[in-house]
Amino acid sequence: MTPGDMRREREENLRLAAAVAEVEGLYSALLRAGSSDRRRLRAELARAARRLAATAAMPSQPRSATVRRTRRGRRRALAQRGVAWITARYGGSTS
Repeated sequence: MTPGDMRREREENLRLAAAVAEVEGLYSALLRAGSSDRRRLRAELARAARRLAATAAMPSQPRSATVRRTRRGRRRALAQRGVAWITARYGGSTS
């Protein structure tokens, strides 16, 4: 792996981690929010989940069948499952 590839992979991992952290933060805030803030937080959470899905789905390199065996592959798969759950639970009522 060249230094440029390593830097690009590190940047992708940071973007993915930032998107996951945003979703986690909004979800935590939603759990503790009063009734007046819930609608706004649900809408923000749905938007953040869509951004996370887009970030996790971005192909950085040609993928092989063994992608899920890498840490990044497992992280992307976990992020996609989390996004699907959040979208199913909160996404429908905010659009």
